[in-house]
Amino acid sequence: MSNKFFKQYDVSFHYRSINWPIIKKILSLGLPSGMQYFFEVGAFSFAVVMVGWLGTKPQAAHQIAINLASISFMAVLGISVAGSIRVGNAVGMKDIQETRRAGFTATLLGASTMVVSGIVFVLFRNFLPTLYVNDQEVISYASSLLIIAALFQISDGTQAVGIGILRGLTDVKIPTLITFVAYWIVGLPVGYLLGFTYNMGVQGVWYGLLIGLTTSAILLTLRFNSRSKRIVHV
Repeated sequence: MSNKFFKQYDVSFHYRSINWPIIKKILSLGLPSGMQYFFEVGAFSFAVVMVGWLGTKPQAAHQIAINLASISFMAVLGISVAGSIRVGNAVGMKDIQETRRAGFTATLLGASTMVVSGIVFVLFRNFLPTLYVNDQEVISYASSLLIIAALFQISDGTQAVGIGILRGLTDVKIPTLITFVAYWIVGLPVGYLLGFTYNMGVQGVWYGLLIGLTTSAILLTLRFNSRSKRIVHV
């Protein structure tokens, strides 16, 4: 730009002005955050494969129930992002009390939202699957899965918000390890054990997912409780 006054607003590419420390910081936060989603989505995707070993109808029921659960998850994901922003603002002010208030408020709001969706799943468990199929066997499977989905809604909402508020603390490495352990070391192996070794079928796989989500929710909440007490040192 010819005018020196506007030079500070020049957004064109300049190789020599690349801020490598900032890029390194972005990657150090972004890559672990991406891996968190990878471990969670990968685990649920592999659960689809496991359920497929049980037959087409259990898999159809699984897809119906997981689709319904994903709808409510979208709402709590928004709460997670909002919580991350609020916690980040409080961290910037080095306000421990406000940081904890923002984090736990988001956690409570996320869990409360999922309680409501869980109640809907229980009350309309026989109706909701009919929006997808007319096969009574699939509807029966899906209805039973919605009961389990209602249980893991709270855990799912809590862990989703937990990841977000920890991101607000710029704490991503340990939460990434937590998500890996919760889904791939706890959730999926337990789901396989219950579903195939103990012949609980698709319900067993879902109980495994429930245990994995609950493990993640508990550990992430404990992590936030611990880290937020010493936020001034972050």
